[in-house]
Amino acid sequence: MKAKSNILLVDDDTLYLYLMEHTIKQLTETLKVDTFTDGEQAVEFITKCTEENVELPDVIFLDINMPFLDGWGFLAEFKKLKTKIENNVNIYMVTSSMRDSDRKRAAEFEELSGYVIKPVNKVQLKEIFTKIYHENWQE
Repeated sequence: MKAKSNILLVDDDTLYLYLMEHTIKQLTETLKVDTFTDGEQAVEFITKCTEENVELPDVIFLDINMPFLDGWGFLAEFKKLKTKIENNVNIYMVTSSMRDSDRKRAAEFEELSGYVIKPVNKVQLKEIFTKIYHENWQE
């Protein structure tokens, strides 16, 4: 695995961001975590990466309900940028919403790798990272 892979956390709940970043760092020190509190900031970050030819994060954990640009808006913007993206980006919708309508809407986005209900625990993170990094995953 690369020395510094990237994980992007996009959520307006700063306590959640802190806990997720802390949990990921407890699992491994090889993953670099960046955080944004709304989808608009995350889209700007990804746009800048594509313009500057910087490799995008391997994983994005994305909340649905956020101010300015919510998770759905982020996905729409990400879809527009897909032609400029070279590496595979795994996007997980991480939300407290258990509504069937949100699950169905999420299933319409081929860009999504999964739908995870908060709170995300270490076991779930290990499963996600093992799926993405395969045998290169190291705790």
